[in-house]
Amino acid sequence: MFKTRSLVMTENTQPDDVSAPATAGGLLKAARQRVGLHLAVLSVNLKVPVRQLEALEADQYLLDQSPVFARGLAASVCRQLRVDPAPILALMPMSANYLESNGAVRQATIAPADLGSMRRPSSGFPSKIAWIALGMLLLIAALIWLPNLTQWTGFDSLRATLSAPEPTAPALAPVALVEPVTLTEAGLSNPSQEPAPTAAPVAQPGLPTSIAVSPELVFVAQNMSWIEVRDVQKQLIWNGVLNAGDTKRLPFSLPVSVVVGRSDAVQLSVNGQAFDLKPHTQVNTARFEVKP
Repeated sequence: MFKTRSLVMTENTQPDDVSAPATAGGLLKAARQRVGLHLAVLSVNLKVPVRQLEALEADQYLLDQSPVFARGLAASVCRQLRVDPAPILALMPMSANYLESNGAVRQATIAPADLGSMRRPSSGFPSKIAWIALGMLLLIAALIWLPNLTQWTGFDSLRATLSAPEPTAPALAPVALVEPVTLTEAGLSNPSQEPAPTAAPVAQPGLPTSIAVSPELVFVAQNMSWIEVRDVQKQLIWNGVLNAGDTKRLPFSLPVSVVVGRSDAVQLSVNGQAFDLKPHTQVNTARFEVKP
């Protein structure tokens, strides 16, 4: 009896002394449960499928992943759980080339510490290259299909306008040559009509008479002043400021209205005759009309 009881006691105490070894997945799962974070919430934060997190906690690494990827995922989980990753990473494989279960040697791939930050730049980089390539194709197409100078619609009209003055110049020369011929022939056939050239002297004295009739206002400023001239319909003919020593000659058609500021600093002559501004001045501003 005594021997049988002692054998039973040794058999019952022997399993209690042997404890299961700690694994990286077990430590991660225990840390997550202590924080009270659900596996689905952790999956959303890390942007990693739930099945990969479950495999990591079960120490079942996928065949298409290297130890570097698993270690990076474990480090990201540790940062989310705010635990020290060193003890957990020490329990995980760290060889760059490791032996798979089927005996093949797999080359490890590099995985970043944060998988979420790894996927965002990789997804945006090809789109930038695509936009750059599209822009270069559009630029090359524009250079290829750009019409040259001879294909422009306005090129023919421009060439016609440039070449148009060439035939017009000789067209005027024959007209000038024909007129004296007709006059001489008419003079030879009818000598009694020689007084006809008197029309030219009649036109010449007409020019100076028209110039002499046109009236003119001449303003000479001895100091800074301003002047305004309007016609009979109150339309502005000219206005401006004259500085000391300035002279303004202004031809006009009668009648006109004139306003002169600081009239004591301006001398006015109408058709060469001096015009007195004092009778028309009030508060150093002259207002008057020049009538025929």
